[in-house]
Amino acid sequence: MRFVRFVSLVVVIACGDASPNAPDGGRPDATASDRDAGGRSNDGGADAALPDAGPPGEWQLEPGHFHPAVMPMTLVYPRPDAETATHARHRWAHPGMEYRIPAGVVQGGAWPFHYELVEGPSGATIGAQLDTVDGVQRSGPDYGVVRWTPGEALEGTTTEFVVRVTDQEGASVEARWTVTVDGGRFLFLSPEGTPANPGTLDAPMRDVADWYRGDPGDDTFADRIVVFREGSYTPIGQDGNENLRMEVGKKPMSYIGFPGETATLDATRASWTFWAGTTDISFIGLRFVGSRVVQPGGGEVNNARTISFYGGRNQDRVILFEVSAEDIEPGALGNDNPAFVWRPSSGERRGHHWAFVNNRFGPGGPRSGNGPRPVSISCVSYVVYEGNTVVDWHGTHTFGDKANVDHETQRNNDLWAVAREVIGPGYGLVAGLSDSYDASHVPGHVELAYNRVRIPEVDGPAQYAVSVGRSAIGDEARDPVWVYRNSIWGDVAFWAEEIYEVGAEGNVVHGSAGRAAAMREGDNLIVAGDEASPFDDATGELTGAARDTHLGTHGAEIR
Repeated sequence: MRFVRFVSLVVVIACGDASPNAPDGGRPDATASDRDAGGRSNDGGADAALPDAGPPGEWQLEPGHFHPAVMPMTLVYPRPDAETATHARHRWAHPGMEYRIPAGVVQGGAWPFHYELVEGPSGATIGAQLDTVDGVQRSGPDYGVVRWTPGEALEGTTTEFVVRVTDQEGASVEARWTVTVDGGRFLFLSPEGTPANPGTLDAPMRDVADWYRGDPGDDTFADRIVVFREGSYTPIGQDGNENLRMEVGKKPMSYIGFPGETATLDATRASWTFWAGTTDISFIGLRFVGSRVVQPGGGEVNNARTISFYGGRNQDRVILFEVSAEDIEPGALGNDNPAFVWRPSSGERRGHHWAFVNNRFGPGGPRSGNGPRPVSISCVSYVVYEGNTVVDWHGTHTFGDKANVDHETQRNNDLWAVAREVIGPGYGLVAGLSDSYDASHVPGHVELAYNRVRIPEVDGPAQYAVSVGRSAIGDEARDPVWVYRNSIWGDVAFWAEEIYEVGAEGNVVHGSAGRAAAMREGDNLIVAGDEASPFDDATGELTGAARDTHLGTHGAEIR
């Protein structure tokens, strides 16, 4: 298959005097917070000179060391003010609390990118480029992330941010949005708080039940941004089933952990359910533990889902950033897509612009008939999974491009020891290509790039590190899929290749590609599973002759 060419770069820019952190080794099993930031940015205030990005060669890779873009760059997060609801988390800052968001989450393009803070308040920074460690580039937690702490004197002011994202071929997009400093937009919780407190920084409430008030129709705290301080919480919602039912204009849509602190949410008591028309939903910097597998009355939950999206209308602009989810379970049956995040069929009522960035999932299991999964979504357009880590996973697969998903990028993720239990076939990275929920909408335009995927060797049903088209039923044509520059421990399968185009280039596979003609025919290094591995078992990096010959042109490592 011919790859369509589009281009990218990467650097770090800041407003202020923040100093860089020490880089990390970038292990496949490292968490997002284990990896360190790139650089810092320069002053991007409206009256300041634009930052000097340095000579082009400092951040742009040589030809052949990046893959040409297969889809044009599309901004997923943050979207412009004219498109977002006023409650969107990225549009508000609290004086004295760090404002931290991924600025310029892009679907498509020729990665790695360069981020430039063109406009912003004094002191704001952005991680502009990848770190370089021993001649190899790796992403850190501040790569592409805006950081800014407004002072008390800025209360009530509004400022504009402009971030330019440039790819290796020189194409670029701009993220442009405004931020208002307003302490009244935020609702604080703390183990030191009380239910009677107003929820301010100095007088926080104790837990979720204090503002939910047992009633899904209570709108006292509609559209607030809920901030969890350091400590442990047990979210409980409506009377009876305890679930947190979220409807438009009635409840908060953003939930964040106070930057630099660890807020742990017990996820065994209640599920978060977002209903028709809810938009601009954010979960940022929170730690979830467990799954709701038992009803308040003691009955078992058939299919456990922690964050779910229901209803007959779109859910647009959803982001999970720096969230961790541990001990995810499937429920009693686990045969209907149990997952930490789940969106079912909505037919033609599609969701748009969903991003999962720098999250950590695992351990998960035990494996069930169809799960559990960190994410299982259907009928969403323009999706990005980037910088996520999945470890010790016992489930059917990880990022669930289930049905009628299009324009999706799965980039720079670490999947370490996934699809472990032997009940049926298991999968690591997946592009499903099913059109079972909306025959009018063609799934596809999916890229799997710069990922590191490891499937343990097991006896029993086949386990696939990468699987494309497994749920593509029938003979209707699908839109293309591109699989490039991945480091893959395990087998690869491109099912039903006759109904979609698939391009595979620059991958390193230690396993079989017997079910993937495009992988065998493309420019890939394929090493049989019984031969010496091209990967270092401890670090996941290329080793030996494979490293000498292919580093920087094949596999996920960047140089």
